[in-house]
Amino acid sequence: MPSGSVGRALSVAPLAFGLRDLRESPAAVGRYADDGFVVQTTDNVGQYCTDKIGAILVGAGAHLEPGAPTALEIELLDYYVVEGGSFEGTVRMRTTLRRGADAVWTKTYAGASKRWGRTHNPENFNEALSNSLAEATQQLLRDEEFAKTLGEPPPTGPLLQPGSAPRPAPQPAPQPAPQPAPQPPGSSGG
Repeated sequence: MPSGSVGRALSVAPLAFGLRDLRESPAAVGRYADDGFVVQTTDNVGQYCTDKIGAILVGAGAHLEPGAPTALEIELLDYYVVEGGSFEGTVRMRTTLRRGADAVWTKTYAGASKRWGRTHNPENFNEALSNSLAEATQQLLRDEEFAKTLGEPPPTGPLLQPGSAPRPAPQPAPQPAPQPAPQPPGSSGG
């Protein structure tokens, strides 16, 4: 559930959203503490996280729209579980709010989850990862700095570059005053 200010900011304007999976090994989702065995998945973790976070954002009131002038970009930095007596999940994600090409706000969030369960059970791995992802996303949805930056109106007007100050439109050249048409000789003008 978002804070009131984040919920209001999300509902005001459309938001583009995307996620990049920047983990070194995208298939690795955990390891066993006792022997170091690396647990891997054949699923697309980046797409799963994109779908899950997108659904949470929509549930919080966001209007996700590709190409919107404001974009929330998330980089997935960590997504793993260490199993050793319990299942300890960790998700770390860097979030960036952009207006056009400009990054206007960045922050990293970390979610954690610890649960007990049967050894080497995939359901326990999945639950620890899901809970960690949800916790990191909820931190974003309760962040007052995020709400403030998201709620700021985007800048309007053209972005001026050095030497590109708008020049006044050229004025038309003055036209000579109309002259009466010459009268043929011998005619009376009258």
